[in-house]
Amino acid sequence: MKKVTYTLVGEGFAEYQFLPAYFDWVSKKYQVNLIRSKIQINISKPSGFSKVLKEVNSLCVQSFVSAKPVDFFVAGIDLDETDFTDTLEHHQKRVNELIVRLGKLHKQFSHQIILFVPIQAIDHWINYQQVDSIANSLESKSKKEIKRLVYGHEDAKRFHIERISLTVGKNADFDELAKQSRSFRHFHNQVQQFLSETSQ
Repeated sequence: MKKVTYTLVGEGFAEYQFLPAYFDWVSKKYQVNLIRSKIQINISKPSGFSKVLKEVNSLCVQSFVSAKPVDFFVAGIDLDETDFTDTLEHHQKRVNELIVRLGKLHKQFSHQIILFVPIQAIDHWINYQQVDSIANSLESKSKKEIKRLVYGHEDAKRFHIERISLTVGKNADFDELAKQSRSFRHFHNQVQQFLSETSQ
């Protein structure tokens, strides 16, 4: 089985549990061994989008310009608002913020960089897998409300967030999530395209 390495950069605790569970799932689909690098933001506390934007360039450099460069780089920030536009205008503006911060690196490694921007927050992706809901409907709920629904409290402790994110991720139907959330589908399609080219 081909070994494929990646770096993951995100805002909070949930990203570092839910997304690796997704990568475990998708690795089976493409018959590759996905291994996460140790390069990441210090996550002793949720970093927030400003810290991701500040550090994404240097973390990308570390990932690609090193003795053992990774195969692909994944970075994301929450949208922190709804986006019911037909073309995901607000979502794309946020993606563009990451592209601007990556600068020349995005041009140089464009086929190896995957960007994600959950509409509202990644907790909304998680909640889609916890409840029966109409596609793209949960984004109308506030971040605080979704945190209460997902974790039981809007200020849930780290271990609680990580445990629930991982549990949901390990049992998730990610193909279904791609139908439920347009922002997840945007991310999922990038990953599938990269892995379909890499696994050939």
